[in-house]
Amino acid sequence: MEINSIADVITAVAVASLPIIITYLSKWLKGNRTAETIVSILPILAKDAVVAMQKLGVNEAIEGEAKKSHAVQIVMQALASLGFDYTDETTLKNAIESAYAQLKADGTLDSYSQAKPTDDTQSKIAKAEAALASVKEQEVAAQKQLDALKGAQN
Repeated sequence: MEINSIADVITAVAVASLPIIITYLSKWLKGNRTAETIVSILPILAKDAVVAMQKLGVNEAIEGEAKKSHAVQIVMQALASLGFDYTDETTLKNAIESAYAQLKADGTLDSYSQAKPTDDTQSKIAKAEAALASVKEQEVAAQKQLDALKGAQN
């Protein structure tokens, strides 16, 4: 019997204090302008970052996830310069994706043609030839050292 009365007292106190807690939280949220400012400015910054990355993609072969991560970094830097120390990266990624989808649907991003990656075969051949030339130079230098050591022995 006593257990029920204690539970009833706790329930009554919780129910009585709930309006007070809700009132306090609503006043605190209304007074917190940081969240309101981020919510209002984040879509603008995200759109600017997406457009900047699309423009960069015209000259450089940057695609997909690399563009998104660069755009997130741009937005983080912009928010930091505005005085926001902590920003949730997941929220920023979602804002970037939303801005990209909206700009793609509007046709804004269609004016920026994506640069295609160059043929890697030619660059791989050039790197391999450079490495081969370096190895040949090392071989010649080693042969000279060997000849010099043999000459010093005789």
